[in-house]
Amino acid sequence: MSMQVAALFSDLKSLTICSHEAALALVTPRAGQDGVNPSTDPSQFVHKAPADSDLQKAQELVSLHYDIKVGISESGLDPELLESRRRVHQVLADLDA
Repeated sequence: MSMQVAALFSDLKSLTICSHEAALALVTPRAGQDGVNPSTDPSQFVHKAPADSDLQKAQELVSLHYDIKVGISESGLDPELLESRRRVHQVLADLDA
């Protein structure tokens, strides 16, 4: 069981490092098995909801991660998050003093 959890965490980490297209390639069934590299030719994917609920969840997770990543890069971090970070840094500085 612990090896399965480790493999899952490894797969999730891989999804955070690769591009959005490559991440979708990992969780999207291809139209055919003709040896085409899915990360360079996204048109090879079947763009419909997979019958497998695990694949559907994986696609939703990849899309959510991408949407958040793009949102942060376009508008920056939430002001409340920035303020919370500032407060944490202040508390840590006070503890060191």
